[in-house]
Amino acid sequence: MTNKYTPPIKLKEWRNDIPDGELYGVYIASDQSVCCTSGRFAHASGAISTSWQEFLAGEMNSLVAQKMGTGVLHDILYYLKTLHR
Repeated sequence: MTNKYTPPIKLKEWRNDIPDGELYGVYIASDQSVCCTSGRFAHASGAISTSWQEFLAGEMNSLVAQKMGTGVLHDILYYLKTLHR
């Protein structure tokens, strides 16, 4: 019997697409991670991720607030708290 890799599923996603500018995104995944992405093209893209627990403890909160806005940050925190019960 072989174990087949199953990629994590995006549970919820937020995007900030600035016309003629950057594309930012944050998503919560089923593997209990939060990923923040930036860039429109592969040569200028980046991504950082953390666990749900670390995000709830403040990891990446300032980055998300800066790139996505405090409203999105509050939405993400609320959504994670509902999942983490």
